[in-house]
Amino acid sequence: MATLGFRTANKRYKRLFWPMMAIYVAMIFAAKWLVDEDTTPLWIRAVCAVATTAPVIGSIWAILRQTSETDEYTRARQMRALAEAGAIVACATFLVGFLQIFGVLGAVDVFWFGPAYFLAFGLSRCRTSLGPTV
Repeated sequence: MATLGFRTANKRYKRLFWPMMAIYVAMIFAAKWLVDEDTTPLWIRAVCAVATTAPVIGSIWAILRQTSETDEYTRARQMRALAEAGAIVACATFLVGFLQIFGVLGAVDVFWFGPAYFLAFGLSRCRTSLGPTV
C-alpha cells in the first residue's frame, strides 16, 4: 500500500471516478433506449444491467484506491465516512424491512439502497471534512 501525496492521490481518483460516472450516465440512457421490458430478450437486459453496474464498481474502486494511497489521517476520515454510510444504510434497511413486515410500507426496490449508500457516504464525508467528530 503506497502512500502518495494528497494531490497525486486526488488526481488519480478524479481521473478514474469522473469518467466512470460519465460512462454510468451514458449506460443508463443507452439501456433505457435499448431495453423494452415486453420485447427485449432476457440476455440483452442482463447485459445492460451488468454494463450499467460496471462503472459503479469502478467508482467504488476509485474511492478505495484513493483511500489506500493517502496518509493515515485522510485514510481514517475516509474510512470513517465509509463505515458511517454503511451503518446508516444498514439501519435504514432494517427499518424498511420491519415497516414492510408490519404492513406499514409497500414494496421498495432494492436498487435504492445503492444510491442511498452513496448519499450517506457523501454526507458523512462532508461532515468528517468539517473537523473532529465525537
